[in-house]
Amino acid sequence: MANFVKFVVPKTPLLISTTIKHYLNGPPKPSWNLKNHLAMIMLKSILENTEGQTIEEMQIGSARPVPVLAGMMANEIKINNKYRYEAQAHLEKILKPYEHVLDTEWKDLKEDGIISEWVQVPNDEWEKREIRKTILYLHGGAYYLCSKGSHRNITCSFAKKANARVLIIDYRLAPQNQFPAGLQDALAAYLYLLNPPKDAGFEPLNPKNIVIFGDSAGGGLSMALGLAIRDAGLPSCAGIIGWSPWVDLTVSMPSMLDEECCDYIPKPSKSFIHKESQVEIEYKEKAAALTAKIKKQNIGPKIWHDSFDRPEGRIQMYAPNEGLAIPYVSPMLAESLGGLPPLLLVAGDSERLRDEAIYLAHRSAEPAKYKGPSYNAGKFEKSPFQAPTNTTLEVYEEMPHVFQMFDHPCTTKSYERTVEFINKVTNAINEPLPPSSFSCINTKGEFGPLKEYHKEIQKWENIGIVPSIKRELKIKTTRRSPSELLVYTVLLFAVFAYLSPINL
Repeated sequence: MANFVKFVVPKTPLLISTTIKHYLNGPPKPSWNLKNHLAMIMLKSILENTEGQTIEEMQIGSARPVPVLAGMMANEIKINNKYRYEAQAHLEKILKPYEHVLDTEWKDLKEDGIISEWVQVPNDEWEKREIRKTILYLHGGAYYLCSKGSHRNITCSFAKKANARVLIIDYRLAPQNQFPAGLQDALAAYLYLLNPPKDAGFEPLNPKNIVIFGDSAGGGLSMALGLAIRDAGLPSCAGIIGWSPWVDLTVSMPSMLDEECCDYIPKPSKSFIHKESQVEIEYKEKAAALTAKIKKQNIGPKIWHDSFDRPEGRIQMYAPNEGLAIPYVSPMLAESLGGLPPLLLVAGDSERLRDEAIYLAHRSAEPAKYKGPSYNAGKFEKSPFQAPTNTTLEVYEEMPHVFQMFDHPCTTKSYERTVEFINKVTNAINEPLPPSSFSCINTKGEFGPLKEYHKEIQKWENIGIVPSIKRELKIKTTRRSPSELLVYTVLLFAVFAYLSPINL
């Protein structure tokens, strides 16, 4: 209790001042109630002040599982490494042009399988159905945080609301595991669903019964998996869903640096700053060695822009600067986003990742018109995937990043629309998917066209070009004790629980 008080008391002035401002000046967005406003401020404060914690401490804290929701069940399984090796064979072919800029450690498997979790309604008789709706869920967390257990509110909710089974995996995280380790695990899980072992408890799934779904980095990984499946010539899934997908690791779009952005996600200048630790030291040493190796080869990256060359080193923990524009790292920058299964892309109008979701949607729906970064000029014309992708884009007014964890009318609407998309693409309801559409949805749930400033994004000329980013490092003179760090983590998840809108 003493540690809890010691940590919470310093936050009290922030909570009090926010409450006063809420009633005197109104919330940052008209539709936010006090609960939303306080939670946003707390999340923002927590995520902008990670420099007192190590990467390992953040990973342990964020991976803590939340309880399985009432009336649901979750069963842990392990996907055999056989599927990782199959995935490796496919990835080696499609990553051949980029292999000289990648660390080969992803092929050295240290675990004997992928820890995963099936989430379902008890006694759902899923195995007996003609259409065995299945969601392969890839969790968010900037590619280095969270776990299968941290996202149970989402997986439990969709298992029930979509009348489906949900498989969520603990894919390998950065910086300990570099790209394409996470993609290999995601592809392995997909191959597992298509051809399960005899003791799996289910027959091979029709890929048209499978929807790939993820939030934030998991949304980006879902898109990357869709591209890998397409490019490897594997059977296509029914559809792909990205909630606030992170699809541009060059952080090149305007909303990412917008000073007026009303989001709890920090600007790039304030993100990924941690107290030095063994993991970070080893990661930086390996990153420097890989960069030196790349330069020594004198081959040069397959896709490159001078803005990727940063004196401060790595921009992202997930992949080297020389690999930022690889399509499976930053799907928005792919040579073509045509020829994919139907997409549902959802973003908050007030979030930092808004613009990349909007641009990705236009590039997939009209691939011949929106051809990506200037340094990829001429590559679309050589792509065999030029057919437009059926794309549904929904931008929700006044909403932040992954707003679906907030108790708000937009959350209810987004859940409804996502379930509807799942049912349509899996043919669970006899209703065809409408043509590609781009909508802005207001706080009352009413649909309208994109706003003019959304359309301006289509003309952005610096796509895939890394902006100037100066790290805003705060110097800490004290180190939090392990007990304080635990309280810090518990408080973070208390905020998430406080926000949770799920009522099954």
